[in-house]
Amino acid sequence: MDGGYLLEARGKQVPYRALSNLGFGLARFDEGTYQHLHTIDTPSDLLAQYVDAGALPDGLSAGRDASLDEVRALLASHGITPDPLYDDHEDSDWHSPQYCLGPAARPYLSDHVRAGYDADPREVALMLLAYDTENPVVAVGENLSEPSLPGVDEPLASLPPFESHVDFIGAAFDNPGAQWHCPENGLDYRILELDWHYTLAMGFRLLRAEGLDRESAEGLAALIAELTGQPMVCSHRHL
Repeated sequence: MDGGYLLEARGKQVPYRALSNLGFGLARFDEGTYQHLHTIDTPSDLLAQYVDAGALPDGLSAGRDASLDEVRALLASHGITPDPLYDDHEDSDWHSPQYCLGPAARPYLSDHVRAGYDADPREVALMLLAYDTENPVVAVGENLSEPSLPGVDEPLASLPPFESHVDFIGAAFDNPGAQWHCPENGLDYRILELDWHYTLAMGFRLLRAEGLDRESAEGLAALIAELTGQPMVCSHRHL
């Protein structure tokens, strides 16, 4: 919002993923009532579609500019709680609403993603996730690769005394300050100071994004680092 990097999550500025998640949560009350997004532009449209489908009480309605939180509060006032299976906050201790990118973030996107964003910003969804735990969250997929030294393409053959790169991840999970000593250059590296080639996410504060390619993710990581003064890395997780 401030600075124009995010759009306020209201009305037509609510991402499709957020609308879809709430729709699935409502459809669980009456199997077969899921309403497809091509007929839904806003949270109030979503509510109206489920009322028309008979899955919600007649007369239930929200303002055209309502947020998802306001729609959820309205549902709760009628004793209706969407199925939490689709809450989509990945067991975080705190999470923001899902946002669309604002125009100030547009220059940090690749040409391909920027074209899609210009056609419909709701295809790009972002959510901030915070975890107040002793151990960081680790997000990897089947694309996890061996790390390399910064600026070097060749993967590290070994990371003694760790038996493998996966063991180093385990050590950093137990102690986020864990370091690997490189015998070749004499330097010590924390886990995210190595280059994991866009395959490893780890931390207590994460921003989850949908609809980005690698160039765009790296562009937004650079933007966040610039705004916060903190280093930022990004990764792609396959499911």
